[in-house]
Amino acid sequence: MLKCYIKARSNMKHHVKLRKPLMKQLKKGNVKGIFVHSQPIWVRIFHWGFALSLTGVIFSGLQLHKPASFLALNFSKVLTTHLVFCWLAMGFLAIRITDALLRRDDSLIPRIQDLKHFPQLMAYYFFLRSSPPPSRKYNSGQLIIYTSWLLLFLVSSLLGLASYWQGEHLIWVWKAVGGFQVIRWIKFIASIYFLTTIPLHIYLSVTEDISRLQAMVTGYERKPSPNNR
Repeated sequence: MLKCYIKARSNMKHHVKLRKPLMKQLKKGNVKGIFVHSQPIWVRIFHWGFALSLTGVIFSGLQLHKPASFLALNFSKVLTTHLVFCWLAMGFLAIRITDALLRRDDSLIPRIQDLKHFPQLMAYYFFLRSSPPPSRKYNSGQLIIYTSWLLLFLVSSLLGLASYWQGEHLIWVWKAVGGFQVIRWIKFIASIYFLTTIPLHIYLSVTEDISRLQAMVTGYERKPSPNNR
């Protein structure tokens, strides 16, 4: 019995000795890379806040455009919900713009060099090349999508205010666009564009580099260690 106990203790010590080097390697990041802080707190607040708000804007807007009879929702309550989500989305966008100005962050502004890499990026996505082209913090496809979202959201917000005030204010918007029905259809097309591109964004975020998605939660992204590059 005593021999069995001594043998078990020696095996335990041997097991601990084996694990110590492994723990040191994990702490140093030698196994799977190093963690780099890539997404500040205000960027993450904007990302998730704007995502939830925009989702509410799109689905409540579609319900206002063509009410689904099987839902039996009160029109005034849906309109109130839509307005609340709109103001929240604009507030989160204001936070992101303010943060970018304070930190002098131009990572979301497309450059000519970024656009030149777009054909190569499409070739990579369609499995015509083995590796993606060089990019900054965001690749050319992301920059194009993000810029289109920003412009489309600002235009839709302006049209939404014009339709909400029904000609009492922003009359020049009514005259420039061509009336209330044209405004409704532009906002509807914008909603379809968002519904088409957002799932694509989610798919690429999950399948391309999961550490990028992790950075939007924790702020830290796993990068290859310098020795493994």
